[in-house]
Amino acid sequence: MRNYFYYIALIALFGCSTQKQLSDDFYNEDKNVNLFAFVGKKIAVVSFDAEAEQLGEKVYDAKTGDTIIQKSIIMDSGSRCKYVIIKNVFNNPKIDTIDFVAYDHYGIPNFSKYETVLLYVSKSSKGNIFFHQKYQFDYLEKNNDGQFYGYTYDKIERKKRIIFTNKRKASLEDLFKKRKTEVFKSLFEDKSGS
Repeated sequence: MRNYFYYIALIALFGCSTQKQLSDDFYNEDKNVNLFAFVGKKIAVVSFDAEAEQLGEKVYDAKTGDTIIQKSIIMDSGSRCKYVIIKNVFNNPKIDTIDFVAYDHYGIPNFSKYETVLLYVSKSSKGNIFFHQKYQFDYLEKNNDGQFYGYTYDKIERKKRIIFTNKRKASLEDLFKKRKTEVFKSLFEDKSGS
């Protein structure tokens, strides 16, 4: 009989535990950082030959005195992407639909497999196009309250292998902050030298 009450107490304790409340109302802004993070819904992702469409840059050759066209070798596949911005998470590009290019060494970018994702893009140095931060995205789902959430994992490195464990739900804020500290750390470092 004593074991029966112990068993009931355990079920009550663990069965009634409350989950962490997820909220997708997070937004942060820092105009000094060239990064936009947003919840996007796919409209179109179209591949293109990045090598063929590359524009060369005219450069003066000091040895010969000629102007030459300098091109790079591109070993990635290119994709033109169009997404509806459902919600801004970091910085606001002040548009409701965004066109950007994505380069991926393995072909079509993985984020295009999902309907709704948290994407990370930046503006080109000339400011005329947006480009995807290579391989950076978070797949999103919606809970019963209509809140977006994704998943985080613990990363363990063992003998030249990376193992992802402890999958858990994460809010947009959690997902963004994890990328900010792990992937985009150099973008957020204090540039003033203080």
